[in-house]
Amino acid sequence: MTDVTTERPATDTKALFEAALEMAAAAKRGNVARWAEAKSARHDPDALAFLNSMLLGVLIENDAVRRGVHPTDVWARLRAGGLDEFG
Repeated sequence: MTDVTTERPATDTKALFEAALEMAAAAKRGNVARWAEAKSARHDPDALAFLNSMLLGVLIENDAVRRGVHPTDVWARLRAGGLDEFG
């Protein structure tokens, strides 16, 4: 049996976090070239995608709690409203 942990590149969590933040900042500014540069840095693409998903989930749920709304209700509203209702 193959150990899948040895098949992936080493993941530096701090570097992944910094790349995710840079991708978010570039995307918010509409800077596609910088977003692509940050995304294409030497990271495990699956680890970067997972970290981005985790960060988005934390932000959504923290914002719900801050507004006094149950996170489950926010997830349902986002699913129902789609992208137009997100931002």
